[in-house]
Amino acid sequence: MNKELNIYNSDLLKNWEVEITMNYIIRLANENDLSGLCDIRNNKDLFTNYLKQFAKRELYLAIAEQDSLIFGFGVLKLKGTLLPKLSDLYVKEDYRGNGIGSDLIRYRENIAKSLGHSEIFVSVDPIENPRMIKLISKHGYEPISDPYLKKAIFYNAYGTTYNKTYTRIDLKKLLN
Repeated sequence: MNKELNIYNSDLLKNWEVEITMNYIIRLANENDLSGLCDIRNNKDLFTNYLKQFAKRELYLAIAEQDSLIFGFGVLKLKGTLLPKLSDLYVKEDYRGNGIGSDLIRYRENIAKSLGHSEIFVSVDPIENPRMIKLISKHGYEPISDPYLKKAIFYNAYGTTYNKTYTRIDLKKLLN
């Protein structure tokens, strides 16, 4: 007896469509990407500073794009404490849940490996960003600190800065 699979009412088709439409690349950002990055987070000063730091090899700025549309980015810091350090991962809300954040994590981990690092760090706010804790833990990061308070300058969607005290926890992963 033959059974037909009705793909029009199947989740299989939905997953297949996502894979077909989510052809994107992860690459390092350059000056030509400034406008697209500002479309994600309206903070030209932040991204200009990131690009200047990249020129000095103090950090790497990776982007996710499809057809010249940037919809995600992440930073790998090489200057400061707990280095190298994943920082500032962001994927536009409409594109979340398609593995883009994971690909940006792996891309930056590979950069760290290619630079000769055997471990990598990340600091996350476990209270305001539990989804990031879940994602980073899925990638093998383990806590190396208890939660602690930190003060920093934040940027809102309009590029305006404000001071904030928030909770942080540091995590580490050994790179193979």
